[in-house]
Amino acid sequence: MPNVMTVLKAEISRIARKEAKQAVAPLRKPTTGARRTFADLKRRLAAVEKEIKRLAALLAKMPPPAATPGAGDQKARITGKGMRSLRRKLRLSGEQLGQLLGVSGPAVYAWEKRNGPLRVRQSTRTAILSIRNLGAREARKRLQALAKK
Repeated sequence: MPNVMTVLKAEISRIARKEAKQAVAPLRKPTTGARRTFADLKRRLAAVEKEIKRLAALLAKMPPPAATPGAGDQKARITGKGMRSLRRKLRLSGEQLGQLLGVSGPAVYAWEKRNGPLRVRQSTRTAILSIRNLGAREARKRLQALAKK
């Protein structure tokens, strides 16, 4: 006859394994899914890093771009005094300059009276910076083109 203690011990461990398996079963599926996701993300990250390395090598071989005129103009100071001198240089009235910039004439006159840097919208700033390098004739041509529209 087998030893009762040995049989009892074997039965207790069998039941404990069964209970532990049942307790872990609900976590098994999400854990497996998470492992798959992590493995996929690791593969994708490796591919992205490889692509970055390839592009960096390609970029290193390319010559540096030539400086475009007016690239630093977005930080240019626009002042009332500058607007006044621009209007006079182009030989335009405030109303005409306003048409070129897409603002009203009184706005141009108000800018000219202010001291210090002007706070204008980005679209207006771009328009001002685009006409800074124009001559009086070119400004008149643009005004005529705007009038025809």
